[in-house]
Amino acid sequence: MSTASIYRSVQGQAEVLALYEQKLASLAVETESRMVETRFGHTHVLAAGLPDAPPVILLTGISTGAPRILEWFLPLIKDYRLYAPDPIGQPGRSTQTRVPPGNQNYGKWMVDVLNGLGLERLPFIGMSFGGGILLETASYAPERISRAALIAPAGLTRVPFLSSAVKFFIPCLLYRYFPSRERLIGAVQPLVGELDDYSLQVFDATLRHVKLNVPPPGPFDKETLAGFKAPTLLFLAKSDIFIPVEPALRRAKELLPSLTAVEVLEGPHIPPKPIWKYHAERIGMFLKETQ
Repeated sequence: MSTASIYRSVQGQAEVLALYEQKLASLAVETESRMVETRFGHTHVLAAGLPDAPPVILLTGISTGAPRILEWFLPLIKDYRLYAPDPIGQPGRSTQTRVPPGNQNYGKWMVDVLNGLGLERLPFIGMSFGGGILLETASYAPERISRAALIAPAGLTRVPFLSSAVKFFIPCLLYRYFPSRERLIGAVQPLVGELDDYSLQVFDATLRHVKLNVPPPGPFDKETLAGFKAPTLLFLAKSDIFIPVEPALRRAKELLPSLTAVEVLEGPHIPPKPIWKYHAERIGMFLKETQ
């Protein structure tokens, strides 16, 4: 297990974490900070909502951080206690130890987090990389998930290498070595639905300071997900450069026998605010449905 820093410099680490703290301070709700121990190292979890409300786990995308996904799903706190872990080995307050790929390790990490929080069986919401963690938890410990909402989940289908390299990875590499505002906007525009100043700052700091070679969970097959029976809601995006709709739909129908609904929405991988608002409303209805 590697203990090398995920950051390229101490100064870069400070810049990335300052943006994390800025977003956390901007949240319009009271949050609780928890630290739990796992077999891969300590994990930080943000919680919001009434302590005695039904719990829900929020799993964020790569290098996004718990405050951002908590912000996206704040409408749910009127009914739920939201728990948002900082993924281990990514920017945030959790340990920098990378989770070794394969062997259902993200599922094992997630079970350790649940045990540390004293949570047994509950709904999960997973976005992008966090959706891959949700699926790996479903393969390792399906009994811990009562309902699942997946938003453009990693691991469902393979990323189209050539088109994503041309549209995103190569422009990101060019920006890192030849930074300019135009290159930054050009690099991230295919990925996001809105480019506010804070998002640009996060992408800038992440591309310059964070080592991003993190293999996503999966890929998954029928055998590894055979025990997962929880009702599942899937959101896909029409302009997603990482998860093409048609292959993802085919794989979802093959792998998720309890897939109850699929919604294909306009926009790219990271949607704009109106879509996030719809996600929260639709998932709120989904969580209240009876099995």
